[in-house]
Amino acid sequence: MQMTTGGLLASAGVAQLAAAGDAQGPAHARRIGLGTSLTLLVVDLVYVSKGRIRPTYLLDAAMQTGWITAWLRSSPARSTGGIRSGRR
Repeated sequence: MQMTTGGLLASAGVAQLAAAGDAQGPAHARRIGLGTSLTLLVVDLVYVSKGRIRPTYLLDAAMQTGWITAWLRSSPARSTGGIRSGRR
């Protein structure tokens, strides 16, 4: 199971890197990152609560929450190279 998970995560990372050369690459990488982090977060929370995996996986859940926050803060305009008008 761990090798399958590792393989899927490596594939997601390769897809994110490969997307860099495309005009929509950053937005694509953002979607992959969000989807991956959300999936891992849910798995951690569900299986820790069921007692199937150790509570130390809550540390991974905290890390996934950090990744989700980072991906959400990277705006689609910045991810696709768009120009924002106005000031904050």
